Amino acid sequence: MKRLDLTALNMGLLLGALAALGFWAAFGSIDWQLVSIAAPLSLVVIGVLGLALSRQT
Repeated sequence: MKRLDLTALNMGLLLGALAALGFWAAFGSIDWQLVSIAAPLSLVVIGVLGLALSRQT
C-alpha cells in the first residue's frame, strides 16, 4: 500500500481552511470570535490526524 504524503495533506487542509476564510470574507462578514475558537480546534484536529496517519503498523 502506498504511503500518504502527510506534509501535503496537512498543508492542503491548512490552506483549504485559509481559502475558505478568504472566500467567506469576500462574500460576507466574519465573526472573529467564532474564528478564534475554530482555528485552534482545527489545528489540533489536523495535528492529531497527521499523528494518527503517520503511525507504522
